[in-house]
Amino acid sequence: MRIGLALLAGVLTLLLAACGGGSDKDHALTADQFRQQADSICRQYEDKVKALGSPSSLDELGDYVDQVIPIIEEGNGKLDDLQPPAELAADWDRAMALQDQNLGAAKDLQQAIRDQDPAKVQELIQKLDATDARSNEIARGIGLEDCGQTSE
Repeated sequence: MRIGLALLAGVLTLLLAACGGGSDKDHALTADQFRQQADSICRQYEDKVKALGSPSSLDELGDYVDQVIPIIEEGNGKLDDLQPPAELAADWDRAMALQDQNLGAAKDLQQAIRDQDPAKVQELIQKLDATDARSNEIARGIGLEDCGQTSE
């Protein structure tokens, strides 16, 4: 009977682990895994943005921003789903907070373009550049390559 209970307990433990019943720490990414996955996501979404081309007028900028916002939202969502290891978590959270600020600024930029407010457009572009630079600096500091690149 004891052997049967021990065997049953062992099987249940294996089933729970296989079904995700273990703790989140059992599935935490290592620093290298985290860097690899984050850079892969950044590369994928940067390629999507690059495929849009570069706007050369305010009208083109409006179309560009309309197309890029959903790409940024989706990419940020995938990056936000990553669980960095404890030693990278604080910096990663700061970088993601900056990316969320950039998304908000991009939406403000979208509205400024619709309002045909060139001064606001310029202000928001400068804000986006500054916030992006800080985010890239943090990303490079935690060892990311693709996520720490300045957009061309």
